[in-house]
Amino acid sequence: MIDAATLLQQDGMAQARAIAGGRIGGAELVAAQLAVIGRLDPEINAFVQVVGSPSPAPGSNAASPLAGACFAVKDNIDVLGWPTHAGLRARQAGAATRTASAAARLEAAGMVFIGKLNMHAVALGATNHNADFGDCHNPRRAGYTPGGSSGGSGAAVAAGLCAIALGTDTMGSVRIPAAYCGVVGFKPGFDQIPVDGVVPLSRLLDHVGILARSVADVTAAYLAMTTDAVDTASGGGDQDKPQTMAFAVPAQRETLAMSDEVRQAYEAAIERIRHQGHSLHEIDLSPYDFTRVRRAGLLLCEAELLDTLAEPLAQRPQALPEDLRAMLNFAAGKSAVDVARALATAVSAGQWLQHRLRGFDGLLLPTAGQTAFPMSEPAPHDQADFTAMANMAGAPAISLPLPVGHEDLPIGLQLIGRRGFDAALLRAAARIEAVLGAV
Repeated sequence: MIDAATLLQQDGMAQARAIAGGRIGGAELVAAQLAVIGRLDPEINAFVQVVGSPSPAPGSNAASPLAGACFAVKDNIDVLGWPTHAGLRARQAGAATRTASAAARLEAAGMVFIGKLNMHAVALGATNHNADFGDCHNPRRAGYTPGGSSGGSGAAVAAGLCAIALGTDTMGSVRIPAAYCGVVGFKPGFDQIPVDGVVPLSRLLDHVGILARSVADVTAAYLAMTTDAVDTASGGGDQDKPQTMAFAVPAQRETLAMSDEVRQAYEAAIERIRHQGHSLHEIDLSPYDFTRVRRAGLLLCEAELLDTLAEPLAQRPQALPEDLRAMLNFAAGKSAVDVARALATAVSAGQWLQHRLRGFDGLLLPTAGQTAFPMSEPAPHDQADFTAMANMAGAPAISLPLPVGHEDLPIGLQLIGRRGFDAALLRAAARIEAVLGAV
């Protein structure tokens, strides 16, 4: 037998192997998971709802590589019988009448649904301040943000409260919490994981994403959820590519906005990758206006929320957080031409990125230009500058934790791939993970 507390710090596939090998019972693992939540979550506040007696779904696949491990979902993803607040009580959500396909497919793969996770209200923000459900905190340092908007998802995985968490990523909302909390966060390409049963922020930019403690876990969950695992797993027929890989990195990296600690960790990581025999090719990102593209994406989100939140905005506006009201009022003052220009900016930015990545296995960037910061401080305006571009392109992107000191805050390395090559990106990420070593 194996100690349950030790096992819960390992990845989901290790937990599933322990159950399959008879070293721990599935019910024992779930009970241990609930005990850890009960002990740690009052300080972190990652969960907004916890299942009292979770168990595998009837007819689920007990032979799945993740069978028996626990997962939780961001509270903008429907699960049958549970309200989907999307971080906002003013939505007055009733019990969901069905389970979103993404969550249902994890249940079918034998994973055990254990609860719903805290988030920035309506997924528009990257701190996980939440006036209705309480702030979610970073388990790596008390009083610090876990990032957002999928902050509860990143915090829960980092603290060992679940093996895998689902989040949503519209301009970086899976990858930023992964970077701040020191876990793996994957945003698949557009339309690779279904978004039915997900409260929309921007239908153009929304993606369901995965947070876990290893690329192997992310890959297993992705293959369980993707719309076409056979075609996507082929990676466009790239299995015969040579063992060395070609990555793009920005030229004039000194001009990119990032803190000293992020810059040092990023440069050390790409040198480590180079020393393993992979080739790094500098590309000019100066035509890409990070600020303009991020603001365009933000306006698209705000404009769509005017429709999504039309009823509470008209009937009980004071029930909405002040910062959310301000963003909605800003969007309401924009014209159709303004929104059309924002859409054109987003689309052209995505097309530009995909053109620049031809011939490469991916683009290596920091995930965020800063580490997690105190909840009492204002959020940096450029949090999503490095992440938003993948959403504009509908391209897969993953954040990997970089090696940092035991007392240091986590830092993420982002790998952005080409649209339609999700599995190829995951294979590249697994190799980079191995190069970087244990963190």
